[in-house]
Amino acid sequence: MYLMAEPILNEAIIKDLKKAFEQLDAEVLVAVFTQKGANDQYNELAVQLITEIAGVDKRIKPEMHFIGDEDSKRHGVTSSPSLLISPDKYRIMFRGAPLGEEGRTLVMSIIMASTGQGTIREPSIKKLQKLNDRRQVKVFVSPT
Repeated sequence: MYLMAEPILNEAIIKDLKKAFEQLDAEVLVAVFTQKGANDQYNELAVQLITEIAGVDKRIKPEMHFIGDEDSKRHGVTSSPSLLISPDKYRIMFRGAPLGEEGRTLVMSIIMASTGQGTIREPSIKKLQKLNDRRQVKVFVSPT
């Protein structure tokens, strides 16, 4: 698919990830969607990052797709690169290569998908339970 560059994860990060992934209960599929000619540098980084993270713990299962394939259509993925965490169970999507501060959120998302437990506190859970209709929550992260 893409050529691998120098490793993204250094030994210290790998050590920290191994410790964090001790919390994993179940396997977690991380689907990466790319489109040749659209953000190729970020596509390479996203593929490489997920491949390296999957190398840290065998319970993380990477799956590579192209925009326009059946899976991208089924999940409504149109931007490249995009990552879906456990897409058949959750609707957790990252657009772009989740490096830097977004990497921390990626790791937390993998852990939450594996354990089925989030980090929402009890007062927020009570408020959310009062909602009668479905809501879509979007979180935008920008390095600037």
